[in-house]
Amino acid sequence: MQRLLLIPIFLCLIACQSEEQRAQKFVAQLSATEAARRTEASKALVAMGSEAIDALIRGLSDENPQIREMSAWTLSEIGVPAARIAPALISILADPDENIRVVGSVALQNLGEPAVPYLIDALKAESMEIRLNVAYALGEISTPLDTILPALISTLTDPEWNVRRLVVRALVTIGSPAVESLIQALNSDDPDLRRMAERALSDIGTPEARRAIADAKRQFPSDR
Repeated sequence: MQRLLLIPIFLCLIACQSEEQRAQKFVAQLSATEAARRTEASKALVAMGSEAIDALIRGLSDENPQIREMSAWTLSEIGVPAARIAPALISILADPDENIRVVGSVALQNLGEPAVPYLIDALKAESMEIRLNVAYALGEISTPLDTILPALISTLTDPEWNVRRLVVRALVTIGSPAVESLIQALNSDDPDLRRMAERALSDIGTPEARRAIADAKRQFPSDR
């Protein structure tokens, strides 16, 4: 009887191993010279869904940049669960290859709103490259505003200028919906936060934004 009970477990293990090997084979094919073969592999991995995720996550750290890039795109096409995929994609925002960092940011944008909590956590990452690419992605996703705006505003005082610059760009991308939060920052006690908020409001350029800047100049003349 015990042997009979072990048979389904044994068959399941074989099947699982077979699917893992199949996924690994397709991930390796992502480096194929022919675009058609790369596309074929990516589509097959998307069709496998969650069963391909582990192999694709390993692909993100492959020595071949083509595999890293294609693994990122393919993970974003699978999309769920975001709890597994978003952190993996965030990790490649520090990739030594700039092109792959850009691909990672766009892949996170493709995930959309489900990626937002993980992106907001990553605004505190040690890596500057991660923080600035995360800021860019949040600006492109733009929703939910009640979560994204406070996180971006608080990052306007990041110690790295390049990160602050990308945060300003993200807020400008959001545009008018960001104005109210930026006006609040413009009236902060923190002069660095005021300066970055003014920069963002100036770039947004709505009448409300311009009025707020004029008011702040009168309130904080020492900033000039």
